[in-house]
Amino acid sequence: MTDEYNIPCKRLLVERNTMDNLNEMKCCKVEDLKEDREAIHGDLKMIRDWLKKQPHLNVRDDDESLLIFLRSSKYSIQRTKEKIENYYSMYSLLPDLFNDRDPFSPEIQALLSVGTMVPLPNPIGHCGPRIVLIVYDDYDPEVIPYTAVIKSCLMIFDILMIEDLNTAVSGVYILCDLGRCPLKYVLQFSPTYVTKHVYCMETGYPLRLKGIQVENCPTALEVTIAIAKACLRGKIRDRLHVYSDNKDLQKVIPLELMPIEYGGKNGSVRELGPIWKSKVESYSNWFRDCAKYKTNEDLRPGKPRTTCSELGIEGSFRKLVVD
Repeated sequence: MTDEYNIPCKRLLVERNTMDNLNEMKCCKVEDLKEDREAIHGDLKMIRDWLKKQPHLNVRDDDESLLIFLRSSKYSIQRTKEKIENYYSMYSLLPDLFNDRDPFSPEIQALLSVGTMVPLPNPIGHCGPRIVLIVYDDYDPEVIPYTAVIKSCLMIFDILMIEDLNTAVSGVYILCDLGRCPLKYVLQFSPTYVTKHVYCMETGYPLRLKGIQVENCPTALEVTIAIAKACLRGKIRDRLHVYSDNKDLQKVIPLELMPIEYGGKNGSVRELGPIWKSKVESYSNWFRDCAKYKTNEDLRPGKPRTTCSELGIEGSFRKLVVD
C-alpha cells in the first residue's frame, strides 16, 4: 500500500516548459477529495478479494488503477465492480478499436500531428469537469477512417483517466467542432460504429460524460446526428446538443474557457496539439501492455458477454446507465 492514494497530476503535461503562452494545466488534487484513508484501504482490499474470485478478469490491480474506478464510482464498491467489468470487457468485445494501439502508426501519427483531440488546461471550476476539444480536420476518410479517429480519441481518454482527477471524479465535457469534417465521413458514421463510440465513452470508460456539445455542424451531418440521438436512451440523449449559435453554447461552456483560436483564454490548440502528441507517444509501452488486460469471456461465470448483448442488435443502442 502506498503512502498516498494519488493519481499524479504532475505527469499531465510532460513538456510544461513549452507552454509559455498558456495557462498551466489546472488539476484537482487528492486533498480536495477529503478521502478517508482507512476506508479506502478497506475498499481496495474488498475489490482485490473480489477480483481473486473472477477467473475471467485480468486487470491492472495496483492502487492507482483501482482507485480510478473507485473514485469515479463515488466510492460505491458495487458500482466499482461494474465499471471494472465494463472497462475490461470493452477491450475484449471491440478489438477493432483496442487492438494495435500504436501511437507511432501512420494513422494515429497523422491525427496527433493536427491536434485532433486536446484536453483544455482549465476545467469548469476548480474540481469541475474537464473540457476536451475534438476537431475533425480535413482528413481523407480513405486514408484515415473513422475507426482511427475513435481509436486516437480513446487513447487520450485513457491518459486522462490515469492522470487527471478532474476527469475521473467530475467527468468531462466533449466539444466537437465539425466545421472542417469531410462529408465523405457521413458514409462511415454507421449505426454500428456510432454505437461503439458512444458505448466506449459512456459505458466502457469509468468517467462521467457530462455532455457532448457539437458546433459548426454541416447540414448533411445534422441528419446523421439526429438519427444517432434518436437511438440513445436516458440522460445521454439529453446531453447531446448541436449548436447553430455560439451564444447558446456559451451558456454551457463560457467563452473564456474556450481555446484562444475560438476567442477564449483556455490554451491554444496549435500549442496543445504537439504537447499531447508527445504525451500519447510516451504511453507507447502502456498501450502495448493493454493487450493482456481484458476479459476472457470463455471463463466468465454464467453467460458470457458479446458485442450483440452489450451493444444491441443491428445497430440499436442498449440502455446506458448515466451517473
